[in-house]
Amino acid sequence: MFLWADKIIIRLSIPSPINQKTRRKRRVFSDPLDFCRTYDILLRYMKKVLIIGAKGMLGSELTKAFGGEEIYGWDYDEIDITDKNQVSRKIGNLCPDIIINAAAYNNVDKAEEEQQAANLLNGYAVGFLSKTANDCGATLVHYSTDYVFDGNSKDGYKEEDNPDPINAYGASKLFGENEIKNNAKKYYIIRLSKLFGKIGSSGLAKMSFIDTMLNLAQNKKDIEVINEELSSPTYAPDLAEKTKYILENLLPFGVYHGANSGACAWYELAKEIFKQTGMDTNVIAIDSDKFIRLAKRPKYSVLLNTKLPQARDWKEALRDYLNFKK
Repeated sequence: MFLWADKIIIRLSIPSPINQKTRRKRRVFSDPLDFCRTYDILLRYMKKVLIIGAKGMLGSELTKAFGGEEIYGWDYDEIDITDKNQVSRKIGNLCPDIIINAAAYNNVDKAEEEQQAANLLNGYAVGFLSKTANDCGATLVHYSTDYVFDGNSKDGYKEEDNPDPINAYGASKLFGENEIKNNAKKYYIIRLSKLFGKIGSSGLAKMSFIDTMLNLAQNKKDIEVINEELSSPTYAPDLAEKTKYILENLLPFGVYHGANSGACAWYELAKEIFKQTGMDTNVIAIDSDKFIRLAKRPKYSVLLNTKLPQARDWKEALRDYLNFKK
């Protein structure tokens, strides 16, 4: 039932029937029938978007970014993407236009001991999604990592550079990339690194490095941080908007790098956190061999973006996030 006022003002985001790109306009309706006709047209153009991992850090931001579409947000308690039959049945019944997979096994060190579990979620499950996307005629969006590279290139890595992971986590993510390339017809693989943002509501959601540092600083005056692993931080809301940009503009299928501009080691990132917050915390640079970790990390894994508009600098994105937390 509509409760009608004198006028209805809505902001439309309707794809053009010529090139399917989005054009936005503001329209005032004073006739209920005219509004209903336009609303019916709008519904026909809306895409049915399935977001998997919708309660995680990135999934939550994707849900906001795609708010103008017909959104279905599923998390691990609603679908087990490692179950091939369940993926085929549940997603097949929904038959979305776009499938965005923001679910992943992302415990880098634990993956060394749980390679089978990492490969199942990051590899085989992505293959199941790829095949189901083909059956539905859907476009598949999947997120990968800078850890698919060995980290030997101080110049960074372009989208088409050859991956060569040095740990089990990176190998499992490359497994997933290859499953998509071998099975999906319409896909976007978007790589990221050092993801940060508001922690998701999922029971499996992880706290970002930024929040870990802020929490440690509540009780510690001095914090030791590794001064290695040069890569590009990625702000979750920026990545969500970049994903939407790729889809709205019908960019060529393939691999993209979605990190923010610039690069830093963990030590520099920690220093910038406390510089921007004004906290009196002493950050001490240390070598990685002072921490006992099961998995090797790439020394240099800066993601070079050669296909998309230049992203804003990671320091600016960090400032936005810290302001959000105030």
